[in-house]
Amino acid sequence: MDEHELKRATDVGLEQREADKRTVERLQVIGLRLSCVALLFGFCGWLLEKL
Repeated sequence: MDEHELKRATDVGLEQREADKRTVERLQVIGLRLSCVALLFGFCGWLLEKL
């Protein structure tokens, strides 16, 4: 593997790592939103029980 191929492989690895970070951040945001929705539904259900 020559120097050019090695640099290309390193660049591809860094790009993949950045893409993985963005994917993880998106999944965390989705998880947070789902948790908020679940809490909201739970709170609404609790209020309906109290009525």
